[in-house]
Amino acid sequence: MKDKIFWDSNLWVYVALDVLSPPEVTKQNALLNMLSKRPHLVSSAQVFNEVGNVLQRKYKYSEQKTAKFFEKIDRFTHCIPLTKDLSFKALDLKARYQLSWFDSLIVAAALEAECDILYTEDLHDELVVEQTLTVKNPFKSMLG
Repeated sequence: MKDKIFWDSNLWVYVALDVLSPPEVTKQNALLNMLSKRPHLVSSAQVFNEVGNVLQRKYKYSEQKTAKFFEKIDRFTHCIPLTKDLSFKALDLKARYQLSWFDSLIVAAALEAECDILYTEDLHDELVVEQTLTVKNPFKSMLG
């Protein structure tokens, strides 16, 4: 079976944007190439919430355009719901790994889905959580 991979919100924002600077275009192209390989991707309700917030607040997306992008995420991923148990797990991870609250929710969802990899720019590259989940920056090779 393919590895289960969790994409953090920031990656989906790169995929969503129509107008990008040259470095962002390179990142978007890398992510679109990854998506074309149809990996076994996982997301969470937190991802939808964060992406929606950024697209509407920072990039002035309408509710309709945001919903259309949510449908794209939904087509590519299995979504983990936010639950009280996930919130308790996130609190534990926050304390043990010195994560921010929102990062701990993402990590907890990735663990809940039994993901092997969490792709993000926001956490320490190669961090291993619970001896099962490895955090990776998908753009590390681009950084030189």
